[in-house]
Amino acid sequence: MTRDDDLRVRPGSIRDVKAPRRARTFMAEALAATEKAGGFQRGGSRPASGRSTFGRGRVAAIQARVRLRPNSRVVAIKARVVRHGTRGAPMSTHLAYLRRDGVTRDGTPGRVFDATGDADHRAFAERCEGDRHHFRFIVSPEDAAELSDLRAYTRDLMATAERDLGTHLDWVAVDHWNTEHPHIHVLVRGRADDGENLVISRDYISDGLRARAAERATLELGPRTEQDIRRAMEREADAERWTGLDRDLVQRADAGIVDLRPAAGVADRDDMALRIGRLRTLERLGLAEPVGPARWRIADDLEPRLRAISERGDIIKRMHRELTGRGWDRGAERYVLDGDRGAVVGRLVARGLDDELKGTAFAIVDGLDGRAHHLRFRDLDATSDAAPGAVVELRHFTDAKGRERSVLAVRSDLSIEAQVTAQGATWLDHRLLDRASNALSGDGFGGEVRAAMAARTDHLISEGLARRQGQRVVFARDLLDTLREREVRGAAARITAETGKALRPMQQGDPVAGVFTRRLDLASGRFAMLDDGLGFQLVPWKPSMERERGISRRLAGGADDLANLHQRRTRNLSI
Repeated sequence: MTRDDDLRVRPGSIRDVKAPRRARTFMAEALAATEKAGGFQRGGSRPASGRSTFGRGRVAAIQARVRLRPNSRVVAIKARVVRHGTRGAPMSTHLAYLRRDGVTRDGTPGRVFDATGDADHRAFAERCEGDRHHFRFIVSPEDAAELSDLRAYTRDLMATAERDLGTHLDWVAVDHWNTEHPHIHVLVRGRADDGENLVISRDYISDGLRARAAERATLELGPRTEQDIRRAMEREADAERWTGLDRDLVQRADAGIVDLRPAAGVADRDDMALRIGRLRTLERLGLAEPVGPARWRIADDLEPRLRAISERGDIIKRMHRELTGRGWDRGAERYVLDGDRGAVVGRLVARGLDDELKGTAFAIVDGLDGRAHHLRFRDLDATSDAAPGAVVELRHFTDAKGRERSVLAVRSDLSIEAQVTAQGATWLDHRLLDRASNALSGDGFGGEVRAAMAARTDHLISEGLARRQGQRVVFARDLLDTLREREVRGAAARITAETGKALRPMQQGDPVAGVFTRRLDLASGRFAMLDDGLGFQLVPWKPSMERERGISRRLAGGADDLANLHQRRTRNLSI
């Protein structure tokens, strides 16, 4: 440097202790308060006695937390260790759901990937079959949409995790773009590269991996600016969910009272305005009440109630999205949010995982009562395998261990529109003959069923299976049997044309035998095809049969009484 006014900038380390102290800005105080209250560790900090003392990644978790800064990018991670029970790991079902249609940016099915490229999800599920457990992670960067490549980001994160854990990880992932915040589902096999069970430190699962994910996002996008952090806090002030501001208010509360008067140490106007705005939101939600100037009493159970409000809002959004997306708009006043233990019969709107980490499921049913019902189930299997538009019924039962269970039973795979002109004995036909069945609402799905029943009646009259007698309609004798036999004969003829095998006629009480090869979803119900090598038989299908698909079976007692049949499994491919 030759000029006297030239300067040489010598940057020091971040937070150089030798640098002169200056007045702390509002953002610095807010961040410090949030960090002190546990805002940068999801769920709050644990006492030293609660730290994990075994498993891989303990040291790495500490190192990762130290590197995390208040202005780092925010990444939420949910994790679960899934132990494989006697029924086997539900890996295939879980992966099938993660790969469902509509989860990518362009609405196509999700593609499974791993460290090197696209992955074979079936092969991964097979590798996990003999393992004790596997890990599920949901990685949700707050700024996921700004990341150039979520898959590359995931691969970098998992490579870092391998270094932290000191082992190669066998993992697959699926990126989802069908929610407000894009996220990645990662499944990790519970086996280390030495063949032993993979045990990961609880600290690394809860904090370490999240810190590494935040570090990767910060490296690509840069740290958050004060403006970014301020905008995030302003959004929190109006949010109907548990937030970092709430955590800060709980930390500041004395016997449930939050005092924001200047004399209480809150001197920054922006600071006060932000917190007062949050308290007014809590007041509107019935979770805080003013007890004097700039003083509020907050609810003792603030966190669980806010989480419940957030969950309720998510359910309402889900119901509105699924109903309107299919053209079945129902007012929010007609939404029934869980807790309905009564009879629910209606049209299946949607079903899926309620908690994608735990595997619990939901179903939305457009009921005959004119209301839309949101139902919860233990797992996805309990929601049936019916497609949207099918007619389903909520049923309750007690399992062998005395636990109450709920399932969706399929009353008809056909939509009511398809049932109007269907060849077989439809659910509409049963309703026409059973006047004591569930009452119908005058609007909503109930109103649609009324119209469909009238149209079905006209169709049966045109087929010579019913006639009008004044104001009454007289249906043909044995209407249901006639329709069912007609449809089954037609289905059998198609199978014969396809396979060259003939339908083997059955009489009531005759034993049926053969290999269960396929299921037929007819208007008259679901039927199983049993192939004995020379011909085939069609018998009413039961869910338990799916476990014996491709296995020879002999059903003693007749095809008309499957509920009481004695079943025998053999290893022979023919009878």
